Amino acid sequence: MREKIVNVLNKIYGVLIAVSLFASILSLIPFAIALIIGGNTAELICKFIYNDYYPYVIVCASAAVIIGLITMYINKHDFSVGGKKKKEEIKPTVQEGTSNENN
Repeated sequence: MREKIVNVLNKIYGVLIAVSLFASILSLIPFAIALIIGGNTAELICKFIYNDYYPYVIVCASAAVIIGLITMYINKHDFSVGGKKKKEEIKPTVQEGTSNENN
């Protein structure tokens, strides 16, 4: 049951990340047009993107991050760089019978 929930949440996470990435890249086109046009029209375009468009992109990206964290928590991932490691997989750094001292 937990694996099905993780699979569904991973799909939702992937869709939200893709949408937010596409939406943020899509905002470059009006900025380029505003750079070419210049003047008051360019200012209006940039204000529209900043005030009316970016809040939705930020909400979408934030929702994706929250769903990703929930998915990691349900999947019992370690919140560390190494990820999941069982105690059997961790090997000691110093082998028995050897010394780290230089002779």
